[in-house]
Amino acid sequence: MRIGIVGGGAAAVCLLDRISRTPGRGPGSITVFEPSDNLWRGRAYQRDVDSVLANIIPSEMSATTDDPESFLRWLGETGFPHGVGDYAADGHFPPRHVFGSYLERTAEQARAELALGDWPVTVVRDAVVGARQRADDVVLTTAGGRAETFDYVICSVGAGRPADHYDLAGTPGFHGDPYPLTRTLPAIPETADVTVLGTGLAAVDVVVSLAARGHRGRITMASRNGALPAVRQRPIHPELRHFTPASLRALAAASPDGRIGLAELLGLLERELAEHGAGPAGVLAELFSIDREEPVARLIRQYENIDSTDLGMRIMQHAIPESGPDAWTLLHAEDQEFIRENHYRAIMSLCCPMPPANARTLLRLHEEGRLRVTGGLWNVKPLASDGFYVAVGDDSYETDVVVNAVSAPSHRVPVEAHPFVESLVEEEAAEYHPSGGLHIEPSTSRIAGHGRVHRRMHAIGDLGAGTLFFTSGMPSVAERADDIVRAIAEDIEAVHIGTA
Repeated sequence: MRIGIVGGGAAAVCLLDRISRTPGRGPGSITVFEPSDNLWRGRAYQRDVDSVLANIIPSEMSATTDDPESFLRWLGETGFPHGVGDYAADGHFPPRHVFGSYLERTAEQARAELALGDWPVTVVRDAVVGARQRADDVVLTTAGGRAETFDYVICSVGAGRPADHYDLAGTPGFHGDPYPLTRTLPAIPETADVTVLGTGLAAVDVVVSLAARGHRGRITMASRNGALPAVRQRPIHPELRHFTPASLRALAAASPDGRIGLAELLGLLERELAEHGAGPAGVLAELFSIDREEPVARLIRQYENIDSTDLGMRIMQHAIPESGPDAWTLLHAEDQEFIRENHYRAIMSLCCPMPPANARTLLRLHEEGRLRVTGGLWNVKPLASDGFYVAVGDDSYETDVVVNAVSAPSHRVPVEAHPFVESLVEEEAAEYHPSGGLHIEPSTSRIAGHGRVHRRMHAIGDLGAGTLFFTSGMPSVAERADDIVRAIAEDIEAVHIGTA
């Protein structure tokens, strides 16, 4: 059995780990294609400064669903101080490069286990630029002219780079991609007036890293909406009783079209909140605050509520990663569209919150008069001399340096992966989803398009964003890896039974 994995980041590690734990797999081989220097780490967990923090607690960042505390245990075994002590204290959340080291260790352990089981893993440091699906296999072609045939192919190309909305590439003082910050920060004078485009997690990374380096100039975070990530509250781990994948599937099964409506979904959430002594009022207030509350005022309030007695948001932040993927794929299409158009920013802010330590840094910089956060961004252009003109709402200002930390393009296909993905589309093996990525089958992550599901090709990560909505974060990635490996194992078994 020959499996090809296009992309060698965190998702590939989860896949290798899951395959190594699959009993009765028989002989086979795996080839991983990764042209970058970030093998097993990916873009998210590349080597970088210590101030680039993971935003999920260590006990929830395992690369495998079978061993949820493996990362936390690895931290202890290797002597790292993260994940212990008070949740809100500095140092509880590890730097992302530390998690990258854990991924490297996990990948090498999986490779060793697979090799013992007659499943060698080969790494090819070349980019896949073409794919051709035949009746019983898939042929991948690399930029270097290599062609290999596989029984199953898994696309795990990772996230794209920031979009250059204002065509500033090549302008002195413009940094089109902040990562790695080990490269970007030394190029910024410590007294420079800096504008960070974006107000999401990447923009927060830039600001806290500038502060850690001792930057003394003014910093402005500017985006169209000014929405900062929420502040992660002290976690709780409730047992879900109503808003569960099983309950959601049962509700959909009882519907004539196999779907559920938004009202039914909210009803289940309300029952779950009530089960734990919380009501929907606080959750709804948070959902709408992103458009009604000034960004720093919202940040202050959320930081002060890290230990709020209202458990509503913590129930939500536990329930959505656990059951949200199932809930999303079962919703009516019109309800999905309504959420995307009206609540996408709020949901992503609340479900991808920043660590308390980062919130403290932002608040300190604001109190010292060195940080402002603004929405209404609509134009950035170079000045005739050095620097940039920035337009926000009815105001404008000049800045010395611009760091681009906005979200990746909507179709979430990295530039380096365009030839590969385009070949899938041209071969009619795949079809772009209007909301991003490719169409996939939700339960198996098989690539779908043109009225059929392609059982030999899967996608994991942001390529499935249009279908799945929730694609980032290690819990989601690990679960998708489980789905894919299970689907391949079941397909192999079905083939064997059919030919017996």
